[in-house]
Order: sequence, then C-alpha cells, then structure tokens
Amino acid sequence: MTAAERHLAELSKALAVRGKARRRFLRECRDHLADAAAEVGEEEAVRRFGPPAEVAAAFDLEVAAGRGLRSTAVTAAAVLATGGSTLALIHAATPGATAPAGWAVVFFVAAQLAAVAAALAVVQALALRRAPAAPGDVRLLARRNACAVAAAAATMFAAGAALPGHGSAALLLAGPLLLLAAAAGVLRTGRLSRRIAGATGVPVRAPLDDLRRLTGLALPSLSAWQLLTLTAWLAAAAAFVRDRAEHASVGGALITAGLEAVAVVACFVVLGPTLGLWRRAAGRRA
Repeated sequence: MTAAERHLAELSKALAVRGKARRRFLRECRDHLADAAAEVGEEEAVRRFGPPAEVAAAFDLEVAAGRGLRSTAVTAAAVLATGGSTLALIHAATPGATAPAGWAVVFFVAAQLAAVAAALAVVQALALRRAPAAPGDVRLLARRNACAVAAAAATMFAAGAALPGHGSAALLLAGPLLLLAAAAGVLRTGRLSRRIAGATGVPVRAPLDDLRRLTGLALPSLSAWQLLTLTAWLAAAAAFVRDRAEHASVGGALITAGLEAVAVVACFVVLGPTLGLWRRAAGRRA
C-alpha cells in the first residue's frame, strides 16, 4: 500500500459523514493527492494534504453545519404550516365543541414553545452563516429544531384531541407532512453532530447575542435569569391584554397572566439547558 493509499484509508476511517457526500469527498481527495504527487512527489503531497483526523473533522463539521442550516429552514416552514393546519382544524371543529382544560393548556404551552424554539433556531442559523460553526453549535441547532418539531406536533395533536370535527384533508395534512420531512432532516443532522470530533456538549448561546451579531444594534447583555424575568413579564402582560380585549374580567385576566408566567418559568427551567439558554452545574448533572 502506498503512502497516499494509507493516508486515504486513515481519512476514510476518521470520517463521520456517510453516504454520497462521503464518497464524493474521498474521490476528490484521491484525485487531489494524485495530482499533487505528480508535481511534488507522493510523500510531499501527503505531508501537504494534512493529518487525516484534522481533514476529516473539518469536512464533517462543514457537512453538519450545512445540514443544520437546511433543516432549520424546513423546520421553520413546518412550524408555520402546522400552525395553519391547526387553525384549519380548529375552524372545522364541531359547532359548540368545548376543549377540556387539560388539552387547552397543552395546546397553548406547546404552541408557544414551538414558536420560541423555531425562532431561536432561525436566529442562530442566520448568525452561523456569518461565522464558522463549532461542533457544539451544530448540536445545539439540531436540539432547537427537534424541540420545535416536537412542540408543533404536540400542538396539533392537542387541538385534534380537544376539538373533534371534519375538515379539508389537504389543509389538515399539509403541516404534519412537512413536520415529518423536518423531523427526518433534524434527526440526520443530530446524528452526525453527535459523531463529529469535538461535539462533547452544547454551549450556552444567548439569543440577544445572536441578534446583536445580525443587526449590529447595541442590545443589552442579559444573564439567563434576567432574560427569563423579562420574558415572563412580557408574556404575562400580553396574556392580560389579550384576555381584557376578549372582555374578560380583571380578575380572570390576572389569573391567565399568572398562569402564562408560570408556564414560561417552567419551560425555561425544564428545557433551558436543552435549548442552550442556561447550563446546569457539573455537580448537579452528576
């Protein structure tokens, strides 16, 4: 076995990418080494090519980042389409049907979680287009997309379970079908992101930092808990205003606002580490 063949064998072993992308990359590397060997000799061509582990890690990360950006676009479209399908389902509900309180809570919490997770993923993906991605960033992006897909599916399921009725199959299936496509892309990206070198965990990535990179605005730097406080207050205020606009009593609107704030805090505490908003202490994980 020649030096170039040994180099390519080590590169093939180090690669985490599978399928067509892997075969194309190895073919291009073989052609590159052959051309370089014809000019400077095989040993020098191998030396200039670089260590197989480093070359494989760089290519794996490039492919994973590309898949992450594409799956984010599909996930955002799927969340919007599922929202439309859910509205179509609600409008097609049997007249006079009343949603049980439990399903109503699942519906509202899941709908907001889907929107927030998708927004976090989109903002992060746009920021990653302007700067090199780290393995942890790709893994975090996959987690945010997965959370958005799961929450969107839960939203439509809760609406369907709570409000029986009949509607257009095309409208009702558009969102779920796109969710399936998004889920396939997210799973593929997540699987690769866990195999690439350096993907030992997910970083804490504040959405305001990504917005600052994208817009150039002097946005404030808030800690995770300051961001939670601000978000909970804004969500509670929006819930209060919405209920009052629907002619609810002040007391009823205050109860809704309080429940909204509790839901925001609970989701932040439970899903914050998964979404990269805060990190648990090492001792608590142990």
